[in-house]
Amino acid sequence: MNGTFGEVTRDLLSSSHGRQKLELDIAATDVWDSWCDEIVSMAGESHALRRKDGTTIILNGGGTDAVDTENFVAIREALTKYGRSFQQLEGHEVPWVTAQGGNRPFQGLHIPDEHSIITPVYMRTLEKAFVNAGGILIDGTVENVISKGATSVASVEFGDGKSVVGEHLVLAAGALSHELLASALPDVGPYVPPVTSGYGASVLLSHGVVPPPPSVIRTPNRAFACGLHAVPREDGIYVGATNKIQEKPQVFAHVPDLHALLERAMRQMHAGFGTSGVLAVNVGNRPVPVDGFPLIGAIPDSRIWMLTGTYRDGFHQSPFLADRVADALIDGKHDPLFDSFAPVRAPIQSGRRDAIIATAVEHALAVGFEAEWRVSTRWPARIADLLTTKYQDALNDLHGTITPPPDVLVCMSDNEWLRRKLRAYYDVYSNKTPALQDNRLQFDVA
Repeated sequence: MNGTFGEVTRDLLSSSHGRQKLELDIAATDVWDSWCDEIVSMAGESHALRRKDGTTIILNGGGTDAVDTENFVAIREALTKYGRSFQQLEGHEVPWVTAQGGNRPFQGLHIPDEHSIITPVYMRTLEKAFVNAGGILIDGTVENVISKGATSVASVEFGDGKSVVGEHLVLAAGALSHELLASALPDVGPYVPPVTSGYGASVLLSHGVVPPPPSVIRTPNRAFACGLHAVPREDGIYVGATNKIQEKPQVFAHVPDLHALLERAMRQMHAGFGTSGVLAVNVGNRPVPVDGFPLIGAIPDSRIWMLTGTYRDGFHQSPFLADRVADALIDGKHDPLFDSFAPVRAPIQSGRRDAIIATAVEHALAVGFEAEWRVSTRWPARIADLLTTKYQDALNDLHGTITPPPDVLVCMSDNEWLRRKLRAYYDVYSNKTPALQDNRLQFDVA
């Protein structure tokens, strides 16, 4: 997917940092046409890199009012506020989807200017354009990053013993970026939000009896994931995607995730997927900072920059962010973006503790409802009470005031490795006066 408003949620719009993230996405949307034209020309190619069919967001019965409906409304409000074109659809007007009963779509929003990337073609073309422009691609695994201060070059050491040096070094290594920073600047690493892996799985399915969807079809974000979606491809239909925070990037898809994804695709998207074959299984690892916001800008007193922590928005934002960072490196231009999401920072908390707990509980329950659990009508409320107590206890044990975002909270409540990371980061800004940054929590509910 190559869109902006499908990622909008109620919680995103509730804070100034969240709205700034949305505005980054909007700015990126506006440069994709010229960006694709530029790299196609530089590569000497003539093929399209995007399918320009638009995106249809559906509100169906697979989710809950507290999550799906509120996020659907937030998407519509954001489209209106930012003056973007969209068409409101009744459930029976939603194309392609064959779900019946409680999973049928009730409403839809068609956004004509949000498209999809033909990813394999795009990556090949981008690499060719880069090389034609004089860039050098190095096939290797980075072992260490070395920085000896603001007046010295930075260097990268590879597993085969080779190294490269540069006037500036940009860490855009996704979920491994913080680990590389800590290897180069161990005294600075604790002041930067740790980055975890938002592991996700998707599949490429053959058509079987399923016709190509006329556009991207997706639900709002739900159950800690990016929403169920189907994307037309020349070689099949791309269906995604799951999301689960992990300590390290994952290499293989987990069986329960694939089972859930395929089952929901057949129930909520198209029953004909029962005739499809699995052509490919894809695994991705999104960079997720523990406070939920990007890491963009220079590391003080060094030649190292960070450009990561964008969660699900990184690919979409990449042309815009690359342009801004290049301007800063080459021409010394300062962008307010580098202040809002500076890597060395106290935790950003985009809501009150009780509200974050409530959101975590809502999404946890949404996982059950999407799986069509069969429980007594009294049990969801009881489960909500139990989860609320569990998350409150986990937070009270973690820190007196600082609260991570809902998906990090849920993972932290069950995993000691994440509790250790959070405690170490919070302690830097709680127990002493940091040498690098104001130690006041960035409490953002505006």
